[in-house]
Amino acid sequence: MNEKASSDPAAEFPSLWYDIVTRWTTGNDPAFPAISAGRRGVVRQLRPVTLVGSIAVFTVPTPWAKSEVEDHLAMPIQDVLHQELGQPISISVSVQANPPEPQRPTQDFTNPSGSSNPSEHANSSNPRDPRDSRDLRGSGPGTHTGPEQFPQPTPDADAAAQHASYYEARRGDDVEPSPTPPAWQHLANPTTASSRPGTDSTHSPARRVIRTPGTQEPVRDDETMLNRKYTFDSFVIGSSNQFAHAACCAVAEAPARAYNPLFIWGESGLGKTHLLHAIGHYARELQPNMRVQYVSSEELTNNFINSIASNTREAFKRRYRNLDMLIVDDIQFLQGKESTQEEFFHTFNALHQANKQIVLSSDRPPRQLTTLEDRLRTRFEGGLITDVQTPDLDTRIAILTKKAHLENKVLPEDVATFIATRYETSIRELEGALIRVTAYCSLSRVPVSVEAAEVALRNNMPTGGDVVISAQSIIETVADYYTLTTEELLGKGRSRKVAHARQVAIYLCRELTDLSLPKLGVEFGGRDHSTVLYAERRIRESLNEDRKTFDDVQHLTQKVKSHS
Repeated sequence: MNEKASSDPAAEFPSLWYDIVTRWTTGNDPAFPAISAGRRGVVRQLRPVTLVGSIAVFTVPTPWAKSEVEDHLAMPIQDVLHQELGQPISISVSVQANPPEPQRPTQDFTNPSGSSNPSEHANSSNPRDPRDSRDLRGSGPGTHTGPEQFPQPTPDADAAAQHASYYEARRGDDVEPSPTPPAWQHLANPTTASSRPGTDSTHSPARRVIRTPGTQEPVRDDETMLNRKYTFDSFVIGSSNQFAHAACCAVAEAPARAYNPLFIWGESGLGKTHLLHAIGHYARELQPNMRVQYVSSEELTNNFINSIASNTREAFKRRYRNLDMLIVDDIQFLQGKESTQEEFFHTFNALHQANKQIVLSSDRPPRQLTTLEDRLRTRFEGGLITDVQTPDLDTRIAILTKKAHLENKVLPEDVATFIATRYETSIRELEGALIRVTAYCSLSRVPVSVEAAEVALRNNMPTGGDVVISAQSIIETVADYYTLTTEELLGKGRSRKVAHARQVAIYLCRELTDLSLPKLGVEFGGRDHSTVLYAERRIRESLNEDRKTFDDVQHLTQKVKSHS
């Protein structure tokens, strides 16, 4: 990772981006994706604004440039930023004909008056309406030392004109810029936004956050951390989850009045997380100003540890206690973490006494969380406890049909039945099988049929109940296949070969084991769950586009199962 991005990625993002542009567009560094000369020019037109959580915010001078970025450059840019920052990054692009005051490159963050506070420097040299100060949260001065120099400020020059001059030279025959307002202005720090009462985003400017091909909107809302794919509309109701679904709807419709807390338990891969996100979405749909926050227990623990290290305990308390609804996934991972349990106990009490809704999920009922403090366990048992079970055949067929419909895939009824009869225990496995079948048919240019499904899944049928596949066996098999050591695969290396092998291994672990996201992160060298999700998504998409990736996954699945 670029060293300049290590201390404060948000403040140093403009500097990092200028350095990336220089290395990407002026040389032939094999670490960067190859793009045409014309698109290198488009990359140069991207103006870095700030980094908000995992979203890199840019503006461009014309609608044409925005379209080029969204249609052709989103994936390469995200790959480069992931490589440089060490975490999955999405991008948000908006058109702004007249750029904001530039964040000027300097060698350090000390302003002429001697202040070491970059935000003070920005304010003194860059006066603006105080109401707009929140719009540039996280941005700061950058550093650029590459061979291609950007315009430097002078005391009597117009800063905005200087900033524009670099991009004007590369605009070429672009169409006339549109006065579209910058779409990044309403992006807020999740910590601040979630604790601000009365937030109303209904009049915020629309934005388009670029994820990956096939994703039409941001996967996650950075204010609530809710996944936009997981709603009640996309949830399939069956006898295995009917009561849980009804309870979730009741909680969303009458927070803190129906069941508080609501505790949902069940084995991995049966839809608990989907229900948690759906509660949050439905509650916000009914009450747009409701302050909702979804968090995994892993994130909760990390945030608590970070608040201790940075002496921001009070901010941590405000973040989670000033909510109307707190949703915590995989609460079982608080076991053995005494300090986090202590803090969560007080957070739970504060919310419950203020008549705020709490929703929890776990892989087992409260009474089986034996290493959790008794006082927490009894509070979990004080509300409604409901479970989700393995779906029956009709529900599994309905899940496949719904999934295919949402992804615009053709799935004949006999193929859905074929898949559903062979994958009985996990919705995640069921959906993975559908991906393999449709990917095989797409790459082989054959219609989706039972015969094609048999070929696509012949090496991937569920194993018998006595066969246990471990993450370690998958890691060793994948490392050997790609001629790597397990240390290289689990390490910090980010070469294309290592990164791809690691992503394949993570994908196979998600497909072939019941490990939760936090546990998988631990297995892969302590990576967080967002990295695990990113890797899984990249391989899932590659299966539909790259025959070699598809064949590799098929072959590796067979090897893993034969060695287990």
